[in-house]
Amino acid sequence: MQDFDVIVIWSGSWWLTVSIWLASAGKKVALIEKWLIGWDCTNFWCVPSKAFIDLAKNNPEWLWIKQVLEKARARRKIIRDEETPEKIENYGMKVFKWFASFKDKNTILISSPFFKGSPWNVMEGEVLMNEITAKNIVISTGSHANNLEIDWVNNDDILTNENVFELQEDIKDLVVIWWWYIGCELAESFANCWVKTTIIQRNEYLIPREEKESSILLKDIFLNKNINVLTKTDIIKSTDWYLIVRDEKWEHKIKYDKILVALGRWANIDKLWLENAWINFSKWWIKVDKYNRTNIKNIFAIWDCVENNPMFTHWANNEGRWVVRNIILPFLKTSTRNAVLPATLYTNIEVARIWKTEQELLEIYSNEDIVSKIIYFDKNDRSILTDNKTGFIKINFKRLSWTILWATIVSSNAWEMLPVLSSAMQNNISAYKLSKIIFSYPTKAELIKKIADSFVIETLSNIKWDIKYLIKSHILQMITWIIWISILFSYFYFKNKYKLTNIDIAKSLYDFFTTSMYWPIIYILVYAIRPLVFFPATFLSFMSGAIFWIWWWLLYTIVWENLSANFSYTIWKIFWKRLLPEWSTWLLAELKSKTAKDSFVPILLTRLLFFPFDVVNYLSGILKVERKWFFFWTLIWTIPWSLVFILAWSSVENVWEFDFSQIHINFDLVIMSVIIFVLSLLLAKILRKKWV
Repeated sequence: MQDFDVIVIWSGSWWLTVSIWLASAGKKVALIEKWLIGWDCTNFWCVPSKAFIDLAKNNPEWLWIKQVLEKARARRKIIRDEETPEKIENYGMKVFKWFASFKDKNTILISSPFFKGSPWNVMEGEVLMNEITAKNIVISTGSHANNLEIDWVNNDDILTNENVFELQEDIKDLVVIWWWYIGCELAESFANCWVKTTIIQRNEYLIPREEKESSILLKDIFLNKNINVLTKTDIIKSTDWYLIVRDEKWEHKIKYDKILVALGRWANIDKLWLENAWINFSKWWIKVDKYNRTNIKNIFAIWDCVENNPMFTHWANNEGRWVVRNIILPFLKTSTRNAVLPATLYTNIEVARIWKTEQELLEIYSNEDIVSKIIYFDKNDRSILTDNKTGFIKINFKRLSWTILWATIVSSNAWEMLPVLSSAMQNNISAYKLSKIIFSYPTKAELIKKIADSFVIETLSNIKWDIKYLIKSHILQMITWIIWISILFSYFYFKNKYKLTNIDIAKSLYDFFTTSMYWPIIYILVYAIRPLVFFPATFLSFMSGAIFWIWWWLLYTIVWENLSANFSYTIWKIFWKRLLPEWSTWLLAELKSKTAKDSFVPILLTRLLFFPFDVVNYLSGILKVERKWFFFWTLIWTIPWSLVFILAWSSVENVWEFDFSQIHINFDLVIMSVIIFVLSLLLAKILRKKWV
């Protein structure tokens, strides 16, 4: 018996989803939080930052920064007061205000925490109090701000999102170092409270992962607010309350009272003792599968502590919903890790983006695959009538399919329009269907329809160009398809017309090869095109054993097996290049990621474990395994494969006479074949433990 059904470690915004939903479903839930309920979202970012942004933007009392932050903390307290352990336990769960670490995969050690410095960084003086067990454990420990040490700058004068809202004094000069969401939102809000603000950005663009138009527009807005924006700039040194920085041309001397650092975040996994539960993790992150499970299947991880996870509360809540479902209904597991993700930069003129960035998608698509349409709000009636014309909508469509690849809205209250595009992308709604939606007039969202209309009209009026593009971009696939269908049709037509089986065809080929002087050339040709008609390689491999002595047989078999493997790899790589995008499913994305990092292990294991020979070749082509490594590892690891089949078939004498009374079995060769087969499986198991 376990103490609980589920243990949830730490209580960010996701605890509402995971803990409360599981408790509502009748599960016995324990929530462990070593410090503040609500963690990052309630205490350090989402809640206080949005209160601060709103107060700073609407500052009719002309308040200074100290007073505005006091009001922001008062608003935060309203949320905090609803998240006390006593109120949370009313939902039917048990709250432990202790520190958590793993004893094993079902057992959590809980201890009273004594902190030195920041409670999310350094802990000392742990006193073990108890241990609790559960069938399932959810790790949701979040992340902490990355620190930056600057020579001659007092650590007390360096702010992050984790202490900036606790500022108890008025300041006149603030320097914001790098990054974008946190840095831009706070820089503008401080400037709205009469703080002279400077942003130092190492990249060329202010918000480098967004559209260039977004960076250019936001920079202009900031400059008009007297926010000093320095791009392509690095810090050289500091001296006497000044930072010395250098851009491409000049050095600048910038005064500061406080320095706000926004350099990214690292997962809170220190002191969890993940190794005690045999959980796979890197130095900074926990690794999960598409169901948010770690390698230990009863232990889940969500939010910022997960490798490559988007650091957004709404993403964590979405993950939490599906983790709840997968715990309650483990036989109907569902993944949400390929869901369409919206993201919003909450500056006064918001920057809202949906799905991947342009840079990420250009790794999959070429520029010709993408049609970009942008319209500014000064062309929108509602924006003109309300004198709110700043910003634009940019939608990037996939040519031919007309679906949305990614989109950006830059405007006041941009997030209110984003769900329209998010829904369209999640449900693969084309530009044509989007243009048929009726929007209320006059609204700013009507600009979405206007862009869809523009794309549809332009595409239809240039249909000839699109047809040429289709032919040009798919010419190899078309040729491959024609050849493939022709060979496949001819083969099965011949086979059905004469009512032949695969064994009949193999026997006919054997008779031909033993009488023809050109048989080696024809044999290689037949073996090479064999994958196109899905003719089993085993028959041809066995056949060659009846013609050659065993070692020549092995040599020839390896040669034409590798020719065949590389031919089928090439055909499938070409044919599926555009028909099956790498990111279309989580499984393909995961497989491609693994084979891109190391093709040795997957090819090695599939060959040693005797996976279907052609299937491995096809998948390697689809997943775009690097050719040189596919060739090299296939060449090596087909040797044990070939030996097993060759020895097994060599043990059967006079098989091609098709007279069972004349067949004899050489059991020595059978035993050798079995030994190599078993050794191959054992070697695969050993190597899998070492490398996977």
